[in-house]
Amino acid sequence: MILAHIAIPLLIASALSYIFICWRPNTVAREIFPEAKRSKKQKHVLFVTAHPDDECMFFSPTLAALSRRPDVTISLLCLSKGDFDGKGEARKRELLKASVHFGLTPNSVIIVDDPHLPDDPKKAWNIALVAKTVEAVAAAGDVDAIFTFDHVGVSGHQNHIAAYMGVKHMALTAQRFKVQPLNVYALESIGFARKYCSILDTIFALGSFFVSRESQMYVADMQAYSTGVQAMMMHESQLVWFRKLYLAFSRYMFINTYSKIN
Repeated sequence: MILAHIAIPLLIASALSYIFICWRPNTVAREIFPEAKRSKKQKHVLFVTAHPDDECMFFSPTLAALSRRPDVTISLLCLSKGDFDGKGEARKRELLKASVHFGLTPNSVIIVDDPHLPDDPKKAWNIALVAKTVEAVAAAGDVDAIFTFDHVGVSGHQNHIAAYMGVKHMALTAQRFKVQPLNVYALESIGFARKYCSILDTIFALGSFFVSRESQMYVADMQAYSTGVQAMMMHESQLVWFRKLYLAFSRYMFINTYSKIN
């Protein structure tokens, strides 16, 4: 009974907070680019993922929000072709089709096909190789900000974690980015209950957001959520029943929060 008296007001507050942020998205808008890069007319954001469909399942609120900004160009670096089940070639095609829904062109999607970076939750990726791969893409594209996983990788998948470790290693050690800085943001991993409570996690996400001035938060309105779902529909080989439930209930389809890691 006492728990209900606490939980119900929190859930109502979450729902109302979600509605308010969708109405006034600038409430959680913060600068994502280094001060030295803010004068650029066109900024470049790179998303670093581990597998085809990561962009939809985990980053779609951010992709949808940034795709609406005329001053932002988006690229996607996927570190494997997702060949764990032998469907790598099909998944590459699916990723290209899904990316169109976020305004990306085939030229802005880089899919790595390297036997040293296999889609395998039991095989650790070489962090130096990941860092080198990301650095090459970031340098060639004059990237100003990177979004990737955090040290837990949302689901604990070793490839997700390796993506984070590689990006962090690159950001902290690459000499070129000490002269031409870029900001790196890690997607916050949360517990099971919060992960599957959809928009009802909004109040808790706001708590994470306000803890640090350098954190970021993106909330998908119904149009952006629909974009994410439509993009995920392109990943036909991955649409098993539990992923369909994920689309309906996952907080990551509606809310992304990030910490700055450099």
